[in-house]
Amino acid sequence: MTNGKIDDWSLHAYVDNEVSGDQRAEIELLLRNNPELAQKVDAWSRQRDLLKQAFDGVLVEPLPPSLAATLRGGGGLAARPYLAMAAALALLLLGGLAGWFLAHEAAPDQVASIAREAIAAHEVYTVEVRHPVEVGADDKAHLQAWLSKRVGTPFTVPDLSTDGYTLLGGRLLASGERAAAQLMYEDAARNRITIFLTGQPDNGETALHVEEKGKLIACYWRDGKLAFAVAGEMERGPMMKLAEEIYDQFES
Repeated sequence: MTNGKIDDWSLHAYVDNEVSGDQRAEIELLLRNNPELAQKVDAWSRQRDLLKQAFDGVLVEPLPPSLAATLRGGGGLAARPYLAMAAALALLLLGGLAGWFLAHEAAPDQVASIAREAIAAHEVYTVEVRHPVEVGADDKAHLQAWLSKRVGTPFTVPDLSTDGYTLLGGRLLASGERAAAQLMYEDAARNRITIFLTGQPDNGETALHVEEKGKLIACYWRDGKLAFAVAGEMERGPMMKLAEEIYDQFES
């Protein structure tokens, strides 16, 4: 690390506990002074934990008998370079598939349906000029208390001003037989995004998933007794980054 800057390799080493004590202290000081970088490192840490949870069991499984016999008969991988290459390729593919699994694992149907409801509600209400919301941002305390009571779980309305979005307000909607809330935000160019959330009958958690409809994209997940979806017209990367920040605000 030089001049207060650090490369991704060093950050990955930090996440994997492969840095010295002095390096760790230096990196942690940098992260405390750089919230955006700290958020990225936290996301990597969560991904590492999910990978560990998903694949630790695979690492202790015995080798298939045919492969074990091949290795015993040939003096090990060092004696057979092509076997070493094949093993390395298999590990590489496993790592790639693990990342694909985390990004694309099937979400529960009820959570996926919330993303579609969020997109539909976004299409209906973001085009409204005079009445885009029921309760405006000037009565934010009432909006938060009212919608928290109706969805059945307290939550804090996120502040997205650092991302260039101003809260317009929110409204009460329905998600099946449950109450749902929609929060609407607008940037300086009058582009609007919405957060759709609804209560769930029990505690649960899912990874972040993506649903797309034309130019619209929704990132959705479940955390505890609430399911969330963030919808808007933007590229996939910026939307996922925004969704992670919203997730962190709901967690705090």
